[in-house]
Order: sequence, then C-alpha cells, then structure tokens
Amino acid sequence: MRQPVLLISLLLAVLPASVLTQNPVPIQFQTDPVLVQTGTQIVFTVLTVPEVLSMTWQYQAVTLGLWAGGAAVINPVPQFQGRVTITATQLQIGGAQLRDAGNYTVMVTPIVTTGLATNSRTVNLRVFDAVAGVTLVVPSVAIENRNVSLSCTWTAGTEVNVQWGKNDVAIIADSRITISGGSLIINPATRNDTGTYTCTVSNPVSAQTASRSLTVYYGPDTPVLTKETPKQCVGRGDVQLGQAVRLTCTSNSLPPALFSWQYNGQPVASDQVNSGVLTLQTFTTNQSGQYVCTARNTISGVTSQQGTSVAIVDVCLNVGEVVGIVIGCLLFILLIVLLILLILYLRRKRRAEERQGQTVVIQNTNPNTRPIATYSQPNGAREQPPLYHTNTHRHHPDRLYTAQRERRDDPRTLQPNSLYNFNARPHNGRTHTNGLLHNAIQSTNSNPHNGIDNPAFTHTNVQNANTLPNTQRQNPNAPNP
Repeated sequence: MRQPVLLISLLLAVLPASVLTQNPVPIQFQTDPVLVQTGTQIVFTVLTVPEVLSMTWQYQAVTLGLWAGGAAVINPVPQFQGRVTITATQLQIGGAQLRDAGNYTVMVTPIVTTGLATNSRTVNLRVFDAVAGVTLVVPSVAIENRNVSLSCTWTAGTEVNVQWGKNDVAIIADSRITISGGSLIINPATRNDTGTYTCTVSNPVSAQTASRSLTVYYGPDTPVLTKETPKQCVGRGDVQLGQAVRLTCTSNSLPPALFSWQYNGQPVASDQVNSGVLTLQTFTTNQSGQYVCTARNTISGVTSQQGTSVAIVDVCLNVGEVVGIVIGCLLFILLIVLLILLILYLRRKRRAEERQGQTVVIQNTNPNTRPIATYSQPNGAREQPPLYHTNTHRHHPDRLYTAQRERRDDPRTLQPNSLYNFNARPHNGRTHTNGLLHNAIQSTNSNPHNGIDNPAFTHTNVQNANTLPNTQRQNPNAPNP
C-alpha cells in the first residue's frame, strides 16, 4: 500500500518547473468548518475542476489516503482504522469521535492539459457531544426580599451554552440578577419575579430546554382599614350609640393573610375568624377607643399592623341634617326680620293716617294773590293764632292748610270767627266777587273795622286791593235802606 503513495510523491517531485509556475487549481469545501455530533459520520466535500489526476487527504500532516486513477488508496492510521472512505470528491469518516476534531488538508493535482498547478486547502472539524439530561431546579419556597437561587444542570454535552428566560423573554444579568453558567441568583427577590423560568443548554449540534414555575411569596403589606357606619357623622364622632360599625382590614399577601383584632391592646373576637372583618355593636360610649388589625403570612411568618380609632357619640348628624338645620335657622331669622319690618311699616302708616285725619284742607278758589297780613296785638290783648297760614306746600299750591279745628277740651285750638269769607260778598240779594257780606261778615283779606271783629287780625292802614276799604261805605248800586 505504501508503494503507490511513494510513487505519486516521486512523480510530483520531478515535475518540470514550468508546471510549478502555473496557476493553482481552485479548491473549495462545501462546508467550512465542519460541525458534527459524536457518533455521526464526518463528510468533507471538495469543489474543484473535474480533470483531476489525484487527490490526497491528510490529518494533521498524516496522510489518510488518496484518490488516483479512479481508485482510492487508504493509508492505515490507527485512529481512523476501518472508518475512512475516499471518493473522487469526498473524505468520509464514520463514527465521529471527539478526538477526530482538528484540521484536515486536501491536495489536488490536476491533469497536465488543464494548465493548472497542484493546490491544497485546509478545513476544520469540530466534534461535539449532544446535550442531554437538562434539569432546572427552583426553590420550593421563595420569599420576597430574600435571596432566590435557581440551578440548571445537564448530564451530557460539550462546549455548551446556558441561556435563561422568564415567560419566554431572555433574562439579562443586572445589579439584582447574577448569572454564572447554570446558576441564576436573584438578590433580593420581589413579587414580580414570580413566573415560569426556562433553562436552555445548547452547543452547535444540539440543544435542550427545561422549565419550572417560581412563586415568590410576599406580604403582608401594611393593612388598609375602612369603617362602615349607617351614616357619616359630622364632627369627631364615627357612629351613634346603639348602631353597629363594621371595620374591614385588607392587606396584599401571598398566601392570603390571616387577620386578628385587638382593642386597646386586648384581643377581640370576630364573627368571621381570620377574615379581616369586625362587626362592632355599640352599647356604650366606653367602647370608643383604638382598634388594631394584625395581618400574618403563614409561610414567611411576617406580620403587619394597622390601627384606627372609633368614636361612639350620643348624637350623630350627617352633612344633610346639618345643612337642613342651618337653612332652617336662616329662614327663621329671615322671617323675624320680615315681621319686624312689617310692624314698623304698619306703625308708620298708622301715624301718617292719624296726622292726615287731624288736618283740614281748604280749597283756595281765589286766583288772586293776596299780600300776607301783618298781625299785631292791641295793647293788653292776648295773642291769638291766625285763622290760617300762608300756603307753603310745593306739591299743592292751590290748597290752604289751617290749624286743627276747635275742640272744647283743647284750649290750644282756635275760636270760631263767625263765618268764613270765601272771597265773595252778597249785596242786595246779589253775590259780588271779592266782596264782603254787608255789615255781617268780616273779610279775612280786609282790615277789621266794623261788624264782627276777628281777633286774629289787627288794624292796619294797608287796605286790601280786592276788598272795599270801609264796609260802612254805601254801594252806589244798592238801594237805600
């Protein structure tokens, strides 16, 4: 077997120099590098010109065999004993082993007529054991704010890579998560770390995945207390005496928390044990005080408390009732004010009517303006008020207002002056305008001279222009007596 190989080598050595200076024959491998799993067949395929004189294969400078003249010549190498097959373009090695990995070289010698020179090319072979037996281990109890460690193991596989995931999303290491091969540590864990974790172990020729669910127990968080009463009292009271108040305690926890109650430090029994609901029926105001709810996680053993004060009052008014009372008071005050105003109005109206009833209105029918008489008292005479006064009213200038009429029980009133002059005087059975009743009526607009004296007037030398100067003067038109 060694003789053909030596012969070919000698032929190559004695080739003319002109051949060696020709262009090398092109060589390519169909796959480079070649990756195989242990136990499978290794195949190297060469792409080159069809006019090949010979093709020689070597493994790390050791010749495995050649193809020449349409036949294969195999060199017995102990490592590859009985596993090597050579064809015109391929080298096949059965039952790949890890030690078969390395560099393989092929040398191609074309026929001289191609005008090409001998050339060689190297390809790399990598052999892997398939991954098998992947297992993911998670802690049975993972508690929030504590360390949680996950472990991924496998029984077979070489040059493996481990990839972690949660809910089908790759996990990336950060300040809280540490990844080292098949180990994942979360420090500290949170409730958001709950989910389905996967561990994928792989190499270039195989992969296997394992998955497990992780539950992170948490809580109880600080409880939240609520008070339910028949109505909301305005002020510091919570519930009216005799009514019931319902206290509800809730807390986020996994598993759900168990609840207990204390009143001023003493345990209080609840109708619904561990439910977080306490119904308190009030019988006395002494039940007022501090009520505390305690939540407990049965797995972690963590507890959390929250308290609230309950004030029991004798009288409880809600917002609507208070508003109603305020509105009622305002309406009552408004009604009183209106009554007072009404009373004042009626009193003023009554006084005005009384004043109007004591006033005598005399219609002035004389359009002539008369001078105001000058009143003087004779010697030793008592001053008497005038019969009337000058009209000074602006709204009714045509009216003359006099003083009150004489009353027997009131000496302050005026004495009657016989008859009043209405600016007309009858004479000889006829009425004469602006005249006086002959020797009978004293004119209010003339000087007192004869007849009945008006004590309201005194003698004056000024005569009334609209009256006769002397009532004893005979009327030229009157008949003789």
